[in-house]
Amino acid sequence: MANKTGALGLSMETLVVIIISLVILVGGIAFLYNLIYSSESIKAQLDEQTNIELEHLLVDQGKQVALPRHTATLEAGESHVFGMGILNTGSEFGMHFKIKVTPNKYSDPLEKPGDDNIIKEAAENWLLFNSELTIAEGEHKTELISVEVPTNALKGQYIFDVKVYYTKDDNEEQYGNTQKIVVNVK
Repeated sequence: MANKTGALGLSMETLVVIIISLVILVGGIAFLYNLIYSSESIKAQLDEQTNIELEHLLVDQGKQVALPRHTATLEAGESHVFGMGILNTGSEFGMHFKIKVTPNKYSDPLEKPGDDNIIKEAAENWLLFNSELTIAEGEHKTELISVEVPTNALKGQYIFDVKVYYTKDDNEEQYGNTQKIVVNVK
């Protein structure tokens, strides 16, 4: 009789392990689906008006780098996508560009001096963008800079410098003017 209860206990444990494995598998698939779906919706957030403004600034006015809508007010846990345009006005076919976003300043809403570590952490963990790209001569490209504010972010204003560089004679030189991204967390 003891062998039957032992066998029943073993099969119950096996069944529990299989059920837990299935739950983890389904959870992983759901997480992956949400990740893919959110990346598609991020691209859709760059609306037609921003594309029109970038086209106007880059093509009509000949600016090398443009970031027309550079300010966003977000609550903790929200995200925003900024559209930045780059126009290759150089003489080289297929110039290689690098985008660098660096922390500039954090200011507290209570006018206390900002902590430099707060803005550095934000720059490292909040931003998602393609840092390297190639653009043909006379062409322009729109790059997305996604900002995802974590739920535990401190309220205040976060300012980031956005610079574009290109390689010339094995040296990196800045291309166009420095742009700013301002994220107000409320």
